[in-house]
Amino acid sequence: MGSASVFLRETYAALCAVPGSTYLGSMRSCPTTIILGSRSPRRRELLQLLVPEESIRVLPPRSRQECEFDGLHDWPSIESRLAEVARSKCEDVLSQLKTQSANETDERAAVVLTADTIIVVNEEDDGRLLVPGQPPEDDSWRDVVRNWFHRYYLGRTHTAATAICAANLAGDRVERVVTSRVTFHAADSNSESRIEWYLSTGEPQGKAGGYALQGAGGVFVSAVEGSVHNVVGLPLRELINALDELGIDVAAINH
Repeated sequence: MGSASVFLRETYAALCAVPGSTYLGSMRSCPTTIILGSRSPRRRELLQLLVPEESIRVLPPRSRQECEFDGLHDWPSIESRLAEVARSKCEDVLSQLKTQSANETDERAAVVLTADTIIVVNEEDDGRLLVPGQPPEDDSWRDVVRNWFHRYYLGRTHTAATAICAANLAGDRVERVVTSRVTFHAADSNSESRIEWYLSTGEPQGKAGGYALQGAGGVFVSAVEGSVHNVVGLPLRELINALDELGIDVAAINH
């Protein structure tokens, strides 16, 4: 298990150990399989903090296309689009499952889980919200991420938002949009060299907002208000609550 997984598991264990914690709730039933509709290894690692690896089946949505947030500059519009993305992914995976044979999927014992994470920043000039998305896939990505760090991150606070959608094959569905506030250290005499070092790692590629809190990008972060798991890609406390609404006993899956 990698250091990120160890850190996340220890964090989860600490939360569960808090006196009076309801982190494991009063759950009712136990599906044998949680179908994770995601290509993200980080989300799979996070989900494995809640349920055994053998209880997880990965079935990504058929489309790899990233949803656009262009033209959306207020929170209600961004939140609605984000929820729509997670919902669309869930519907895609459910559609795949319904075309498979009964031998492959036990409808009574499966729940589909999908999620999407974005970074939301404030424009300096007019204060409008902006979703940077992922860095471009061509060679310009370094310049783009460098600009994001100087313009939106260093010494400022932004929002990490994750939408989750959990559904069973009977048609029951629960959705959540969870936000965390992330603050970066202020710029100093070392900032430029550290940004160049970070770009040299290649880690920003394929990451929402161009950085990974759970990786080397964490050195720029001074504070997180809210769920750290949410910034990484899957808010565990809110996920447990959502699964509980579907009657899913996470504790029982582990026994």
